[in-house]
Amino acid sequence: MSKRTIWYDARNHNHTEQELIALVNQSYNFNGILYHVEQIGEWAHSDRLTIAIHVNAVQDLEKYLDQINAESAEVIIVSSSKAVLEKAALANLKTGLYVYIEDEASMLRACEEGGNYHYLLVEFKDETNIPLELVIAKLQQSNTEILKYVQSVSDAVVSKEVMEVGCDGFLIDTDRVEVISQLNQVVEHARSTTLPVVKATVTDVVHLGPGERACIDTTSLLTTEEAMIVGSTSSGGLLVCSETHYLPYMNTRPFRVNAGAVHSYVWCPNDTTEYITDLKVGGKVSVIDTSGNVREVNIGRIKIEVRPLLLIEAEYEGKKINTIVQDDWHIRIFDGDGNPKNATTFKIGDEVLAYECEPGRHVGVKILEKILEN
Repeated sequence: MSKRTIWYDARNHNHTEQELIALVNQSYNFNGILYHVEQIGEWAHSDRLTIAIHVNAVQDLEKYLDQINAESAEVIIVSSSKAVLEKAALANLKTGLYVYIEDEASMLRACEEGGNYHYLLVEFKDETNIPLELVIAKLQQSNTEILKYVQSVSDAVVSKEVMEVGCDGFLIDTDRVEVISQLNQVVEHARSTTLPVVKATVTDVVHLGPGERACIDTTSLLTTEEAMIVGSTSSGGLLVCSETHYLPYMNTRPFRVNAGAVHSYVWCPNDTTEYITDLKVGGKVSVIDTSGNVREVNIGRIKIEVRPLLLIEAEYEGKKINTIVQDDWHIRIFDGDGNPKNATTFKIGDEVLAYECEPGRHVGVKILEKILEN
């Protein structure tokens, strides 16, 4: 999950729930708290957090305006009332429109008025993300941040993928410490999804003859800079390209990586590995670009066929890495400059992009164990 605005919804929680607020204060993944106007002064919050205050009526804003201004210069007034937001803007406060979307009229209001404010907070009656898609599409050219009200981590994860770019952030409402902890774990993991890509030198190329190889078909459209890490040992693998590059004799298959021989390791989320033969429909595998950025994609199909095989062995800082792929010109592997190179054209001395790591895996999980693989 890339960097997004994450606010904690404290409007319905009482002052006894200090553990939740303390956890939010301590987490650098959260950058805001939404209070109800009557809660001003009840909780101590970190100065780094944006404070948003939900106000229902103009008289409530007027009643608390002195306290609001004393709270912080960065206070944001959130309301479903246009009159409240106009009054807040006159007081030089940032504003956020809150819309409960339950039908077409409320959805259209979010689309038509949301772009007038710094923030648009949307809460949905139904579970479908179609209304969110329409709101995102309508406001994509505006500077308004769209925050979706969610009550679970799974809802947040799904929502950030809507329309590919997702909403700008979330307002999470929970009274469970474990949900806050789980969200922190998901965000931290998403921020750390990079792996070091190195330039290795080809030391051997061997035509092996027939054997089984597997294509990994995903449910995503991969880019011309993406590959899968495929290797014969737990020491790492080469970056085998997706089939997104032009071929004169067949259409591209942008969802596919013609991955390698069936014994191969393929790198998966959380820096785990799976044997190709253990991969299944509905599982997940990692794709990596030439800069080392990693994302996870779903597996739609594994296709195994007998084909001639090619061994490419490379070395990085004295460590050997090898990958066995189909022995055919249309298989591509990234060379040292990050360009897709036909597998059959690699020669000893060429550079190739690789991922190198300490060996030692047990059921795909890295372990501290002395291990020799040849």
